[in-house]
Amino acid sequence: MKAVILAAGEGTRLHPLTQTRPKSMLPIGDRPLLEHIVDAVTAAGIDELLFVVGYKRERIQNYFGNGERWDASIEYVTQENPRGTGHALLTAEPAISGDCLVINGDRIVEPELLRRLLNRHADTNGACLAITEVTDPTQYGSVEVHDGLINNIREKPAPHEVTSNLINTGVYVFGPDIFAAIRQTEHHAELKLTDTLRNYIDEHPLHAVHYDGLWLELSRPWDLLAVNNGILATQGSTVADSAVIHDDATIGDPVVIGDHSRIQPGARIFHDVVIGDNVTIGANTILTNSVILEDTVIKPGTVLTDCIIGSGTELGPLNSIEGGSSDVRVDDQIYPNVKFGGLIGDNVRTGGHVTVEPGSIISNGVTVESGATLTDRISEDVHVVRG
Repeated sequence: MKAVILAAGEGTRLHPLTQTRPKSMLPIGDRPLLEHIVDAVTAAGIDELLFVVGYKRERIQNYFGNGERWDASIEYVTQENPRGTGHALLTAEPAISGDCLVINGDRIVEPELLRRLLNRHADTNGACLAITEVTDPTQYGSVEVHDGLINNIREKPAPHEVTSNLINTGVYVFGPDIFAAIRQTEHHAELKLTDTLRNYIDEHPLHAVHYDGLWLELSRPWDLLAVNNGILATQGSTVADSAVIHDDATIGDPVVIGDHSRIQPGARIFHDVVIGDNVTIGANTILTNSVILEDTVIKPGTVLTDCIIGSGTELGPLNSIEGGSSDVRVDDQIYPNVKFGGLIGDNVRTGGHVTVEPGSIISNGVTVESGATLTDRISEDVHVVRG
């Protein structure tokens, strides 16, 4: 059996981070998100993988190659235009000769779930869908189950439409009949796999596999913090041998510190911090619950909490992102009361004493003069002055 990993989408809700890299290559712990999926799939006993790629696919293909590093065989098919998960899976059809495991490229699960799906499929010879329970199903695909079978799927239901807290995890096992079902699905712009499944269950059994283990989804900017925290909680700290940490620095747990990164005197790196490769953390800097991408410089005395800093960025001395909750605007939707200090994109330059208000999103290439306060969303390549 092959595993099909759907990793073609751009992930516009994660801009500006995904303007320069595919969502599935964002860092989770000490590895890209997609590598966690590959590890789970191979640990479950599948060594033939098919990636459906599209947006900035060279970043994925250059990293994974033919799969030899994972003792697996990796093939690639290209979805030229992002037309939904159903269309992405249909793109893979010529390379699939039998049954297949399908997983969205922005989900992290444990190998045990994949084994359970494969076992249920072997026992029933039918399609299977992994489901889990959440507090708020309105951001997911809510499902209803009767006698072990899925009997209803509702994509992102309104609060008054919620009849179940069980959701679709985005992990499936299908037989070849799924491709005919996708082709028969009526659609307008995107061809979503969930649209196919709503019709599919009228004529085919879709077995539910309940799962209450690790399930992490990356969809909105603050999810990058939550997903990293989930991985750090299970995997603990990782500090590269080539990292240089001053004796007077404080390193908490769990943290990740990448290759050739430098932690200067008096810096305090508290819990749930991921620092990429070749990052400099200045003297007396304080970091908590943050993700710092590669090749970034954080100058002395800066305080960062609940935030994400893109690659190649330089934050001046005594900057402050203190964290907290606010309403955050993403793709013209307002998410209320989100705990999120903010996101600063790639190749941003700030002067000293710059303050970032909670929930702010600063696009790539922005420059900021000393003493400025940043709030809400700032467009790409803007020059921000104090006042």
